[in-house]
Amino acid sequence: MIDKTIAGIGLIWFLTAQVAGCGGDTSAAKAAKTAQSAPLPVTVTPVRTQQVQRTVELVGTLEANHQVTVAAEIDGQVTAIAADLGDRVNAGQTLARVNDAEFRYAVEQAEGNLTLVLARLGLKTMPSPQFDVNLTSGVVKAKAEFDEAQVNFKRMKTLFDEKVISAQEFDAADTRFKTAQAAHQSAVEQTRVLLADAAVKEAQLALARKKLKDTTISAPLAGSISKRFVSAGEYVKVAAPLFTIVQDNPLKLTGMIPERFAPQIQPAQVIEARVDSFSDRTFKGKLMRISPASEVASRSFMIEAMIDNTERRLKPGFFAHAAVLTQVDPNALTVPQQALLTFAGVSKVYVIENEVARERVVQTGARVGSNEVEITAGLKPGELVAISGLTRLTDGAAVAVSGPVMPRDKPEGANEPR
Repeated sequence: MIDKTIAGIGLIWFLTAQVAGCGGDTSAAKAAKTAQSAPLPVTVTPVRTQQVQRTVELVGTLEANHQVTVAAEIDGQVTAIAADLGDRVNAGQTLARVNDAEFRYAVEQAEGNLTLVLARLGLKTMPSPQFDVNLTSGVVKAKAEFDEAQVNFKRMKTLFDEKVISAQEFDAADTRFKTAQAAHQSAVEQTRVLLADAAVKEAQLALARKKLKDTTISAPLAGSISKRFVSAGEYVKVAAPLFTIVQDNPLKLTGMIPERFAPQIQPAQVIEARVDSFSDRTFKGKLMRISPASEVASRSFMIEAMIDNTERRLKPGFFAHAAVLTQVDPNALTVPQQALLTFAGVSKVYVIENEVARERVVQTGARVGSNEVEITAGLKPGELVAISGLTRLTDGAAVAVSGPVMPRDKPEGANEPR
């Protein structure tokens, strides 16, 4: 009797649990179904039309606009070093000095030789190339003696013709005349020789002065010392390298551009460069030269641009990412970055039409400002796209729209290169 009672109580408990369980499952299913049918709240924003800067990207290397190796022009011992690695120098600034004692003596000797020749000419300074040799004292004296002999010869000839003097006296006058004439011609020729010798001595003096000047090693251009090869006390030979100077403002950017972009590239276009050392900075410059030929191996052509480096932050040899600003597209479509879902290289957005989400595959272009992306295909101006709840949306899902939210205007010049 007791066993039957216990069995009856167990059966009643089991049936009650089954009924309660069935009721619970039905309530959960109804709740899930209600949640699925409820519109999902989303925020939307319209597709905007904006100006977008078109660019052509390239990578390249920054180089010194000019780089020179300063070499010794004379043999001698270096007595002083006036510049070192990293120093900024101006054109003409002294970099080093070579012992000049021997060269000073050579200048004094050359000056003395020139002075001696000029003294023989009766001059104190070097005359011009058009100088008249007849103005020198030697020629003037010889000319005076020649004129006197000529007058005397004419007088003696008249007297001889009149039989007043003898033939011996006439012959003596004729001899004096010819001697004076020859002496005058010799004086002119000797003066010309002395003038030529003076020109040689002047050239020797100029060479001696140049060598003396070359004992001071000067910078041929403004820039920075990138290498120093010599120290004070060393003996250097002609053509021995002493310093390397690089002109680091502006810097030259060289890089290759694929030939398919050739129609878009023109001289004087603005170029923007970035380097890893200053990733938050953009350095601007101008496209200066375009190669007339394309390399067959890479199907690219070389360009050269000048990048402003007034602050001297960039250094020759830096690797740079650059973009040539080609043209401005005034009718580019843009959406906020958060409107995009990208997976496996495919980008899509959800267009909201009549409070229903429609999945739309799009093609993206340049980044605009800090938070917008250009859409090159798949959208039309003014369409509303969702910018929230994207992970819960599916094609055809009902939504509850809030907004529209207008994107913030991009800062001027904030376009990022493509």
